Amino acid sequence: MVVIRLTKKNKIHNFYYINVMYKKKSIFGKIIKRIGFYNSMVNCGKCFYINYDFFLYYIKKGAKMSKRLFKILIK
Repeated sequence: MVVIRLTKKNKIHNFYYINVMYKKKSIFGKIIKRIGFYNSMVNCGKCFYINYDFFLYYIKKGAKMSKRLFKILIK
């Protein structure tokens, strides 16, 4: 099963990549496609980006979203 979830870039800053990957793989494992990023430290400007073309493509193919990514998209 394929999921779309967040992976943290480093320990200090709250910067996350939005990746498409297999559910059974580790968060730090091999990714299928990087489709965006989320930066929770920035209040204005470019704190969230997602390529909606790839996002909708993988959702139509049956990929599931993680709970945390779902909450971010609702904001």
